[in-house]
Amino acid sequence: MIEVGEYVRTKNGLLGKVNKIELSGSGVRFGGEFLTDTIIQFNDGNFYERRVKDKDIANHSKNIIDLIEVGDYVNGIPIEDIEEIDNKKVFYSNGEMIAWTNRDKGIETILTKEQYMQNCYKCQYIENGTI
Repeated sequence: MIEVGEYVRTKNGLLGKVNKIELSGSGVRFGGEFLTDTIIQFNDGNFYERRVKDKDIANHSKNIIDLIEVGDYVNGIPIEDIEEIDNKKVFYSNGEMIAWTNRDKGIETILTKEQYMQNCYKCQYIENGTI
């Protein structure tokens, strides 16, 4: 069960901290209809807060480090492998350990693989080598 104050990761790769939960059947209107699903409202660092249905949440945790996946970028470094040793997360990039912690200290930015792919410009080269 998701709780206020936890971190969430949506199925489309957004990360944020839950600040409100509107339970299904509560009579609150969402998109012009009475709620038939639980709505999770969270802050992902944007100007406005996000609202998603609970079925769109992929994972949640009290610790944001638990939501980092292979392919995400932490502090600009691509995460290529994750292990858990002695109840601590170990992150690897280019075969080297880049973090050993079970708290979010030292994490300044997280760019999920979904966000990266959504915002990635892909060059298409023409036969003569120009773009």
